[in-house]
Amino acid sequence: MIQTKKVSWIQGTPLGLSIYSANSLSTQLQEGVLEIIMCIKGSIRFSYAYEEFTLHQGEFISVDRDAYYLAEGDGSICVSFYIDLDPFYEKYPATRNSMFVCEGLKESEQPYPTKAHLELQGLLLGILIYLNEENQPDLEVVNRATDKIMQMMVREFDILFYLVSREQLSEKYIERYHEISVFLWKRLHEPVTLQDLAKEFHLTESYVSEFIRKSGLSFKKMVAYNRANASEKMLLTTDKSIAQVAEAYGFSDVKLYYAAFKRWYRCTPKQFRDKYKYGVQDDLEYVEIRDIKDDVMQISMQNHRTKLFL
Repeated sequence: MIQTKKVSWIQGTPLGLSIYSANSLSTQLQEGVLEIIMCIKGSIRFSYAYEEFTLHQGEFISVDRDAYYLAEGDGSICVSFYIDLDPFYEKYPATRNSMFVCEGLKESEQPYPTKAHLELQGLLLGILIYLNEENQPDLEVVNRATDKIMQMMVREFDILFYLVSREQLSEKYIERYHEISVFLWKRLHEPVTLQDLAKEFHLTESYVSEFIRKSGLSFKKMVAYNRANASEKMLLTTDKSIAQVAEAYGFSDVKLYYAAFKRWYRCTPKQFRDKYKYGVQDDLEYVEIRDIKDDVMQISMQNHRTKLFL
């Protein structure tokens, strides 16, 4: 784990908070944890995998488990909400392997704000208001709020819905898609073919191919994306050569790895390693929850007004 921020976990719940004023953050990684970052004051620039964007007051993003990011701000204040995913694996199986895309910011290529964005923003702000008012918070209240957040992430912000509108997909399709995704993640480090997938699910190759294509990606692109994404960790936590990383993640040729990585990250594996492994250093101060009360209330009022007209 590459995690330099101090996290205050609420004992008896899967929720933790970190409140900080940041000029810069070194590369961060959370293993088995979903992080949602909200800008409370000012603005902060994030580099996250293959994307870069600026969060302004009230805007927020989710950071997947096993994902890396770094940030540069100018004394902005942010809150990181950390959710330990382990307690949710049984209730929400999709959390074990799925990735989420929750971009609650104007720079997003997706529609914003939507009712789902405002509902999630309201939940996050509600947690901050509640914790500021209660010296000894009711754990049941915190657990219930955290569960609602995870329910929303699964229902509204699965990466599948980034490519295809949820309204176009049946519940049966979504369930089978996640089953296929789990199978492919388990085979990250070895060759896998469409024939293997068809055999596993007792389907024809043509059916499986068309089924996956409905998600917005072909079988080959889906496999390549998963493997390029998973290779981030080895790139940043080891000194293995690019060829060794490619081989470890099932690419038969390093050129195929380069092509897959550049397609999704818009840079080479080496450029990614140089940026995130040897990037900016930490320059931040921690802030007490009581010190952001006024800003949180201001954002909450804006959230309420926006809901009235959406």
